[in-house]
Amino acid sequence: MSRAWLLAGGMLAGAAIAVFYIVRTPDAVEPTADAIAWVNERPISRSSYENALQAVAGDRKSGTLRQDDRERVIQRLIDQELLIDRAIELGLPERDPQIRNQLATAMIAFLVRRAEDEATAAEEAELRAFYEDQRFRFERSAQYRVAAEGGAVPLPDGWLLAKEIEQRLGPSAARQVIELEAGASIVIGEGAAGHTVRLLERRDGVLVPSDEARDAVEAAYLRARSEAAVREFLEVARRHSDIRVEAE
Repeated sequence: MSRAWLLAGGMLAGAAIAVFYIVRTPDAVEPTADAIAWVNERPISRSSYENALQAVAGDRKSGTLRQDDRERVIQRLIDQELLIDRAIELGLPERDPQIRNQLATAMIAFLVRRAEDEATAAEEAELRAFYEDQRFRFERSAQYRVAAEGGAVPLPDGWLLAKEIEQRLGPSAARQVIELEAGASIVIGEGAAGHTVRLLERRDGVLVPSDEARDAVEAAYLRARSEAAVREFLEVARRHSDIRVEAE
């Protein structure tokens, strides 16, 4: 192990390890309103400090903080800012692929978190409009009861989805079966290998009532708003950035 890693191991020992990160995720609130410390005129927000304290306490078996944890956490947050400043001075975000990926991931996480916070406060009318516009998301899939006469193909009793029939009969045969009227049958295969498959009953897909689908609607709405937030950011950023692609 190199001397650099030994030094880093000592710095990160104990409570400090819970709050020492190379990538800083943007705070969801304006940090200057409740700064706990300042580094080169840049604030460290109280929310970051409280989150770090919670992380340290969570690492303790007792779940509580020690007497010197608060001062240690502040100092580690200051160290983090100093290291990040130096990493930027050295151009590590431009040169180190891992850091670049971490920064991009952190920015996406920030955009998603902010969009989810906004979507969580959505009015009932917004959720209802989303449900009506995205009805296809909340439909129960069609189901079928089928039987193979002669027992040539093992088909379980009970209701099956189209994809389950496809797994047993293959794509072409499954398409023919689900298009049958209830009680009708088709012959699959030829000669001695041929066998009859009958559609006993079908239950077409139906829209789940909005009250039953409430949890699914909220989850889909949050996901849609999060995806839209990332797309909108990138569209705006592209319009306001100087982007040039050299021809191959």
